[in-house]
Amino acid sequence: MEFVAGPPARWHLTLKDGTLLELWADGYGIVNGAYEFSALVRATEEEQGQAHVLARTPSDSHRVMVAVARLATGSVQDVHTASRPSRDGACVCVCPELPGSSAGE
Repeated sequence: MEFVAGPPARWHLTLKDGTLLELWADGYGIVNGAYEFSALVRATEEEQGQAHVLARTPSDSHRVMVAVARLATGSVQDVHTASRPSRDGACVCVCPELPGSSAGE
């Protein structure tokens, strides 16, 4: 698979238990009580069979919208696009440091 719309956007989700998730997707919507993140990709029929295809482009059968993640809205406290990471890997807005990042690099 290859991204059609360029590199996907970076999203931060803070869960109600305080966990911070980082996702890369073109966008999201709320579908049946869940945040559904997706990306527009060019994929072979075989690759499409291994992904959850949400929509298809009528003019090009290899251009599809695939699900990246789905989380119940009740489990999410906050969703926002994340700006470029700071030197320690944390979001430069209000997010806590992401696990695995190393301060002082």
